[in-house]
Amino acid sequence: MARKNTDTAQQHLDMTQEELIAVLDIVAENQRRCATYAAIYDPITGQGLSELMDEERSQLRIPDFAVPVQYVPKRMMKVKLIRNIVRAGGIQKFIDRHKWKSDDIPTFQEIEDELRRIRHKYDFCNWAYECIWIDFKLGGSGRFRLNYAQLQVLKLCMILLWAKVPINIVIAKARQWGGSTFCIFFQFWLLAHHDPYHSFAVAAHVQDAAHNVLNMLVKALEKYPAWDLGLPHAEQLHLGNYGGNKHGFQIKDSAGNAVLPGIIYIGSAERPESLRSGRISGAHYTEVGVWPDTPGKSAAGLVADISGGIPKQQPLAMQVYESTAKTSDDFFHDIFYDALDGKSNFHPLFIPFYYIPHDTMPIPDETEFALWLYRNRNNETREGKWRSTGRYYWWLWTEGATLQAIQWYRYEEFSFTRRSEMVNEAPASIAEAFQSSGKKVFDFYDVEWFMKHTHEPQWEGDLISDGTRGADVLKNIRFISRDGGHLKIYEKPDPTPILNRYVVAVDIGGPNETSDYSSVRVMDRLMMMPEFGTGGRPAIVAEMHYHTDDDLLAYDAMRLAAWYNNALLVVESNTYESRDQNRDTGVEGFEYIMDAVAELYGERNLYARHNKEEDVDEKVERKWGFNTNIRTKPLIINHMRTCLRDRLWDEPSKTCCQEMSIYIEDKKKLTAPPKKHDDVLMATAILLWIAYKEMELPQLVREPASTDDGRPRSSNNLTAF
Repeated sequence: MARKNTDTAQQHLDMTQEELIAVLDIVAENQRRCATYAAIYDPITGQGLSELMDEERSQLRIPDFAVPVQYVPKRMMKVKLIRNIVRAGGIQKFIDRHKWKSDDIPTFQEIEDELRRIRHKYDFCNWAYECIWIDFKLGGSGRFRLNYAQLQVLKLCMILLWAKVPINIVIAKARQWGGSTFCIFFQFWLLAHHDPYHSFAVAAHVQDAAHNVLNMLVKALEKYPAWDLGLPHAEQLHLGNYGGNKHGFQIKDSAGNAVLPGIIYIGSAERPESLRSGRISGAHYTEVGVWPDTPGKSAAGLVADISGGIPKQQPLAMQVYESTAKTSDDFFHDIFYDALDGKSNFHPLFIPFYYIPHDTMPIPDETEFALWLYRNRNNETREGKWRSTGRYYWWLWTEGATLQAIQWYRYEEFSFTRRSEMVNEAPASIAEAFQSSGKKVFDFYDVEWFMKHTHEPQWEGDLISDGTRGADVLKNIRFISRDGGHLKIYEKPDPTPILNRYVVAVDIGGPNETSDYSSVRVMDRLMMMPEFGTGGRPAIVAEMHYHTDDDLLAYDAMRLAAWYNNALLVVESNTYESRDQNRDTGVEGFEYIMDAVAELYGERNLYARHNKEEDVDEKVERKWGFNTNIRTKPLIINHMRTCLRDRLWDEPSKTCCQEMSIYIEDKKKLTAPPKKHDDVLMATAILLWIAYKEMELPQLVREPASTDDGRPRSSNNLTAF
């Protein structure tokens, strides 16, 4: 031991100044994180919850109350009984001075019980600790004290509750942090203190899990204080069947009478018929990511059956989807990303493994561990027995993990033979959680970096002009702001006369919901001007991502390109050139549409190519559009990988990052996973190739050359690609 300490000390002495500063910063930050994730608070007095919950709390002083000084939610201080007792100076003084309307004066105990019930209504943490008894994950049992991860969910639940909107949440998470326990008891709390008619269903993924939920509620009610529901202290509560329904339960007293009218239904995806009940106000769906698709019903269909009776827009209605993420091509992935992208009325939450109290392991020497972590932060090879690289462990640190959590992760990896299994059990980020099968094309860390730099568009709406077809498409083009409009704008066009500045790429989809999306993206190459020096990056400044017919898509793209200073318009051509009869891309004859676009927009502003390999008669023929074939697709995707690695463009879109995160090479084919899309990715890959490989550098012009109709000319668009 002495030799080890000496070696460690010597290693510390060998640190450079840079390493010393970095290690000191890491150790200090680690102490801060450990304190945060420990979630230290007093559920009785309420101390510490204001910071953890980001909510306003007020000091409540009642000298003769069991807890003389409490820190309670500020809105609780508005309750009339609270105000009167504070004004009187205590409970007994209030009883003595109050002008009661009858001789039935409440006792001190009755007033104290009512004060506790008021606190329970406004302070879930206090109610959970005083009223709920649970079994702990690591053995034993005790009062329900929320951990850091559960507090994050509670924070969102309370915001929605007091806003009087439905509590709709979808949670992707690591395993074993008590998510189902919290969500089920939160709905129980709504029933006990906010709406006695609040009926809800708990839909577990398997029948055994449903039995566990039932046992949890049975045990909780055995120790539940009856006075919290307005009954005598000596009353004994239990969970009893509702009528003849063996899957429906109510809170009942010792005589078998229902204390509250609300019903709790408990079942599983294995036996969904048990949950097709009447009117309910809430539902909790556990491990939705592993719900089976049966021959008669999909996971989405099962959820629809259960949620059918929930009043979707009613305050206190509550639905929670909660699961570990298994893949990028299932129902849970879709509902989570819809919530993340603001495409549903659900609110997303992610719970990484390092939020979980028992996913940590002690470290003998934090300084030594921090130094090892820092020195190996760029190490792409695995060291010694460890399953992951130094770069990966450093990435865990940058995501927010403590040193103790990283130490736990290193040893926990030995429990799994496949990395994907470890990632499913203990993800550190959303992208990592939703891993797809197959070899990833784009570097995980690079995609994560881009994802953190995405942002919302400044404007959304539509471009309109004097016509939808023909020459009028290019007349009087103007932007109309509209929520939900197809056009998302990050930066509007700059009228400064700069040649070769803007380029527009189009990936063709189809008109129906079952078709691929069409993607139209605009790239601004301003920062590539020589005047800005080397290293200037182009940026995505506008995009459309929607379903439409081919002819309308062509005119929309032309209108957008014209608005952006007559940008070079590049249309992905293999969709219409392949003449795939099984692919729905709208109207027939897209090649004729392109000829019309060339005539209207100007041949110099429409990208064309010539390639002898494509022409049987060996004659050089100009063809409109960029052809992504077996030869060109690997080129543009590999170039995009390089651009991703070297941070060579500004990407504002989460959708593009999501598509990159799941893009795979499967049987030597570059593709999105089944049921997923790559349209935004492909449009971006084309843009990057054109911007870096084919277009000349942008340049300021005093008198820009123009076409016959007066529009500025783009660059020479005839390529040999």
